[in-house]
This record gives sequence, structure tokens and C-alpha cells, in this order.
Amino acid sequence: MELVPQPPPDDDEFVYELTERQRRAIMATAAVLAATAYGDTEALGDQVIESEDHGSLLAALPPCTWGQDASWRRQMARAFDDLAGDITAGTDPEPTCTGEEMALHIILTRASSDHLAGHLDQMLAKAPAHDNDTDWAAPTSFLFQDHDVLTLYDEDGVPVRDGVNLEPEDWFLPFGDAVARDPGRGFRF
Repeated sequence: MELVPQPPPDDDEFVYELTERQRRAIMATAAVLAATAYGDTEALGDQVIESEDHGSLLAALPPCTWGQDASWRRQMARAFDDLAGDITAGTDPEPTCTGEEMALHIILTRASSDHLAGHLDQMLAKAPAHDNDTDWAAPTSFLFQDHDVLTLYDEDGVPVRDGVNLEPEDWFLPFGDAVARDPGRGFRF
């Protein structure tokens, strides 16, 4: 899975917001990915992931996360649910921690490929069409503060200098400028 941010077009008339179809695609994709991550967590427990060919959504995360325990993996699954919850609440998904940033990158990658491949057509048919429905590069610009978490995919696995909370054990610490999510919100499973 290639997670490479693409800047939006350099255009004064560019509107920085998700279209209704993008919002629905992101919400549905986030819900599916959360269920998948919870299922993977149940199946893996504390088992170390050996390679990206492991057949798990969690194996699509950077290798530095593959040795994390089931508790950490449940938090990662909840990150997908939290972002879907943002849209349900009527706001754009807003990552509040590194784990949610990674989850949103994965969500956007999957939602864009499923949307462009027509896998979401039936679900999106009732949403109004918009010229920007297929522009999945723009959200990578305005939904994130930065893309530091993607440096964990670099061949050397060394995060960008001065990156915030890039060590896996710090992925769920709230960013300094973010409103922390309710710690008592629980988990889906």
C-alpha cells in the first residue's frame, strides 16, 4: 500500500473541504478498517508480525509497530472508529494523535482506490455528485498537520528529525494542540 501525500493543485479557487461522497466513502472505509483491525487484533493477540505478507491490516503499518501487543493494536483499531465518529458528528476526520494520522492515511488510500474502482458506487449513489469527488490528493493536504508518520515507511525506518510521537508507544498520546478524545470511550469489542 503506497501512502504518499500529493499536494493539491495550486489554484486560488481551490476549496479545502471533503465532498459528501468523499465523506461517506471515508466513513464507510473507516468502519470496515476498524472491524478488520479489531479482528486482526483478536487473531494475533500479542504475536509479532513477521512481514508485510502476514495477511493482516496491521502488517500494512510500518515495521516498527509489528511487535506491539494486543492492547496497542486495539488502540489502533479504535483510531479508525474515532475518525469515522468525527464524520458521524458532522466534522471532517481530525487526527488527534499519531495513530489516528496513520489510520487516516490508510483510510484515504483505501477509500480513494475503492471509490475510483467503483466498489462504493451503490453506497454513494444517493449522495450529490461534485466535481471534486475523485480528487483524493487534496484531502492529504488539508486533513493533516504534517506527514511525518509516513517517514516510518522509509527503507531505513528512521523517523523524520523532530517528528512528534513517532515511536509506537507514543502513537496514542494526544498532540499538544489537539483536544484529547474521551479516555473512557471504550473499544468496539
